[in-house]
Amino acid sequence: MATPTLTKTDTKTEAAQQELTGLRARMHQIHSPGLYLGAGVGIASGCLTGDALLLTTLGATGLTVGWAGLGMNPGPWRWLPGQGEPWEWMCRGSRRSYRRKVRRMRNRLSGDHSYSPAVGSNGQLVPVVGIADGWRLRDDRAALVRAATAEAHRVRCRALRTAWAKALPDWETGWWRQYTLTQMALRAGPLAAVPASGFVELPWWGRLTVITISTGWGAKVWHRPAPAALETASPKNVDWYLARWSEWIASERGPLPSSKLVSVALDGDKLTAIVASTTAKPALSVDQDSISIAFEVPPRAVNLYRPDDMPASRAKLTVRLRSKTSELDMGDLAAVWDEFNPYAGSKLYDPEKTEFGRRFSILMPRRGSSVADVQPRAIAQALDLKGKDTVSGLHLRVVDARRIEVNEMSTNPLQVGVPLEIDALDMDDQGYITVGRDIYGQAAKWRLLKFDPTRRGLSGRPSASAVHAFGSGTTGAGKTSLEEDLQIAQRLNGFVSWMADGKGGAGYAPWLSDLDWLVKSPFGAMLMGQAANHVSEYRYAEQMKMQWLDAEGFTEQGRSFFVPNDPFAPMVVTWDEFNEMILKDPQADHVKPLLRAVSSVGRLSRAAGIAARIWVQLPNLDSLGSDSSSNAIRDMLQSGNIALFRTARSEVNIMSLGSRTPEFRLAPLPERFPDGSETGGLFYLADGKSQYIQSRTMFHTNPARVSRQFPLQTLAAPEAEVAGLAYLRRDEYRHVDAAEEEDFLRELVEEERSKGGKTATVIDMRNAPAPAGADVEDEDLDELVPPTRSQLVWHAVDGGARRNKQISEVTDLKPANVAGATARLERLGKLAQIERDWHTVERLDA
Repeated sequence: MATPTLTKTDTKTEAAQQELTGLRARMHQIHSPGLYLGAGVGIASGCLTGDALLLTTLGATGLTVGWAGLGMNPGPWRWLPGQGEPWEWMCRGSRRSYRRKVRRMRNRLSGDHSYSPAVGSNGQLVPVVGIADGWRLRDDRAALVRAATAEAHRVRCRALRTAWAKALPDWETGWWRQYTLTQMALRAGPLAAVPASGFVELPWWGRLTVITISTGWGAKVWHRPAPAALETASPKNVDWYLARWSEWIASERGPLPSSKLVSVALDGDKLTAIVASTTAKPALSVDQDSISIAFEVPPRAVNLYRPDDMPASRAKLTVRLRSKTSELDMGDLAAVWDEFNPYAGSKLYDPEKTEFGRRFSILMPRRGSSVADVQPRAIAQALDLKGKDTVSGLHLRVVDARRIEVNEMSTNPLQVGVPLEIDALDMDDQGYITVGRDIYGQAAKWRLLKFDPTRRGLSGRPSASAVHAFGSGTTGAGKTSLEEDLQIAQRLNGFVSWMADGKGGAGYAPWLSDLDWLVKSPFGAMLMGQAANHVSEYRYAEQMKMQWLDAEGFTEQGRSFFVPNDPFAPMVVTWDEFNEMILKDPQADHVKPLLRAVSSVGRLSRAAGIAARIWVQLPNLDSLGSDSSSNAIRDMLQSGNIALFRTARSEVNIMSLGSRTPEFRLAPLPERFPDGSETGGLFYLADGKSQYIQSRTMFHTNPARVSRQFPLQTLAAPEAEVAGLAYLRRDEYRHVDAAEEEDFLRELVEEERSKGGKTATVIDMRNAPAPAGADVEDEDLDELVPPTRSQLVWHAVDGGARRNKQISEVTDLKPANVAGATARLERLGKLAQIERDWHTVERLDA
């Protein structure tokens, strides 16, 4: 196959052009049509006279005006000659001058700067030591001089570029930017000035100077230099990032061994992927700096976060590959967010200083990410916020469907504590009391009653329904402080207060004589729940006989709602450490009756003015059980006030709260504030929906003494009779310990049973047998009968079934039932899903 000679000739010509150096290279560079155009204009200004010179001058002036007009208005004509940026020419010239300086510096450094020895008075040679010999004879002098010279050159270039940027706005926007009149006068002005010089009498050397200037101007303007940008590395593909992840992150000694990057997408200057952990370590255990080192990007260009619907073994990764960090003002939060934001289309606006840090807002796009996707960790990464506890110092609050307010607080305003204010515990017209302060300095509201003014009793008071409450937190988190504030508020507002202490009375020892009824044993807690049901049934029976007023003032017969103190007082039954009462001995005879009693209070007693309040240390409400009573209790706890204190788990919002699940992943509450003080009483308070705000409860060293200044409310005589002997004889065991109380109450129950008759109070201690032929749920049976769905699913996974379809085939359960059981077991920590496969984590009975 013959080789064309043109290719060989072109190669030789190109090689010859590359070998041009010195003056020949300079001549080759300026050789362009602009050289001849400039020379022709200069010669014409000296040769033409009269009308020819006038017409040439007018034509050139018209071209100059048109050229300047185009240059001062953005448009597609930017390719015209003369549109190069002066900084590009300066940058090129600066590089040439820098190389000359380096050559001269090397020549000076390579010379011998030592002095020749001198002849002393005795005729012998004496070494001469100069003043600067200590510097000139240093071994590292050359390196120090080069470093100092290079740094000075960088500083000069940076200052020059900054000066150009300040003097000429929008200098960095490229060919479409708008030039000023001065700029275009310097570019196009010589085209009109050179022909006009023909009307001036000049000597021969003056004409020669004009021709030279015109020629140089034409060559310079016509040849637009290439942008003097820094050399960038060749673009990297997905395989390069996968290899770097395997080498730096997923290696045996890496931060996340055996992990993988899946669903990798490289879109321009952004890399998105899913981090999949194949070990017990969560995906978020890899830190931001490790990823930035592996991918050779700044730390703030990395965003790693886990959405709520993603398991702990997965996390979303977003990396900005080419950023303008050297040109960004890092103090401008809006500019930094535009460059590194992890939510495409979002905007940061209204940043401002506050007393405790900074506050700004984020506008989410109309499509794509929502306010529920915003995570404090992603914000801290994008803005590169410094500090060990930066994530916990970011507090998010939803403004509306697209806007979210972010408060960055270097100092928590709640660390100084909140003193007790009696007036704040007085209930307002909406049924709210103030139990503390939130992170924004507002009152932390807790609702005791929900009023409805459209229906009233004959006394004129509006109807009301009780509000249930639920709180969780570990020992020492401050649950007791909040409960004591609530007890003071209940006594102040005329509530009947019953308390079942799961700590055997140790938690509320100062309140033994300051509560209407306090029990210390699980058996007493069961009797208290049954007594509350009896009271609610009695109130319903009495209210049916009463009259009431509707919204238009008409009197109606048969009241189906509760009116405070008309005639019954509102009432709150509190079970503290409820999990200990039912999980310490699940087979005890009080457990199922207690669950049924509490679920009945939750479902049926609100319209009787009786509220249930439960405090637990459970990390997940699914641990209460899976029978109908436990499900009713979970539903009850999701309906009213919710307080989440510090827990042993890192995520305080995974509590199976259903529709009340927090919109954001709440930051774990620390054990101590930055100043070293305890965080007791610090909690997340629900606002009535799914938004939780960090608050701190009011504190007093002796709240029981404070409550004594208000009258102690008790049940009326008819209600007390209905409540039973355990309530009527409460003073006989008020000051004994939990064991003695239980013995006393069991004897009391046996005595009541032995009486028999119509007036005897029935204490339900056994599970009612199922009617013949009735469908009974598996969860209501004990371990001797067919196992529950959760047990079937767990044993199927333990036996090797990995996917829901396989589990369904093994257990003969419907796919929907399998999905529900696996989700429940995952929340309980019994199962874990890795790469869509289910694996057992711990035994079901652990």
